[in-house]
Amino acid sequence: MQSPAWFIRSVSVQKFGCLKDVKAVLTPLHAFIGPNDSGKSTLLRALRTGLRLLQSPFVRTPAGLQPFDPGPLAPGSAMHLSFAYGQASVSCNLSIVDEIHLAESGGTTLGPPEKRPWISESSSNPGSKLSWPPQALPLLDAGARLVHFNPSSLREPSELIPEGGGRELVDEYGRGLPAIYDAILNRGDDAFLRIVEGVRRLFPTIKAVRLKVISKSTKAIEVELVSGERVPAAFLSEGLLFYLAFAALQHLDPVALLLVEEPENGLHPARIADVMRILREISATTQVVLTTHSPLVINEMQGDEVSVVTRDGVKGTMVRRLEDTPNFAERSKIYALGELWLSYANGDDEGPLLNAAQVAT
Repeated sequence: MQSPAWFIRSVSVQKFGCLKDVKAVLTPLHAFIGPNDSGKSTLLRALRTGLRLLQSPFVRTPAGLQPFDPGPLAPGSAMHLSFAYGQASVSCNLSIVDEIHLAESGGTTLGPPEKRPWISESSSNPGSKLSWPPQALPLLDAGARLVHFNPSSLREPSELIPEGGGRELVDEYGRGLPAIYDAILNRGDDAFLRIVEGVRRLFPTIKAVRLKVISKSTKAIEVELVSGERVPAAFLSEGLLFYLAFAALQHLDPVALLLVEEPENGLHPARIADVMRILREISATTQVVLTTHSPLVINEMQGDEVSVVTRDGVKGTMVRRLEDTPNFAERSKIYALGELWLSYANGDDEGPLLNAAQVAT
């Protein structure tokens, strides 16, 4: 499978939310699994914050930090990112609290990453310089996109995108989806038709996906059934809405990193594999990191693409790759990955999965 030319190979985070001191090794398509309240979503937020800091400082407004609130930060909050770019690698440290202070002090003029004062070089060779391949800079400045789709948000009508405007959702919950489909339709290629063909294949009662005019500048999604009946967005199934949202991701403005919260939500088990195929296709050009509680999502992945996240009262959040758990080679001969996790997880500390002494194979 093709990999993106540029992706985060590893991340370590200190004092960011519940992340006291944690390191994760990532792949172009990667999933975090584990109990509730273990830190999976905080890891996504930390990655989004890190990519933002590589672009520019946050801006403090009366409404709070923009373009998003990174969450509660403590003195000493910091992050280390290591990137793979072809056969090369680049590492850097981000001083998160210092960066926020910089934003409050009026910000700074952007220059190349090596001249952005909230970023420091990280190398085993102290005399080396932080050096980014020139081809990586546009992607570096594209930042990250976080999506946590909500059916109510996906149903909302949206203002259309002006000619030449960027193709971006309004927020992580999917507001603005009709405007994205309007932009896809107006591109003049067959992208919209290909999405509709996918919908017809997976939802046989649907004949067409349409954009209903609400006002001169506002549209909403609706579908036409094979019977000829038209169904407005308010009455569309959540599964169809989620599929349309994931299908649209491939046609948004490019980013360096796509972060996805629980892609299985609202989907029939048979549709989960279809959404995962979309995310794997995206991962050929854009790194995708997700959280999930679904064994069916994990069934679509490889052992090195899945990390188990647990949280200890003293040590805080800990991350371990699934393929590095005890007896993984033997267990994976018996179980698909998702079933392996389901068979040995306990939803608390995942002890049977992480500690070979607790449960023998």
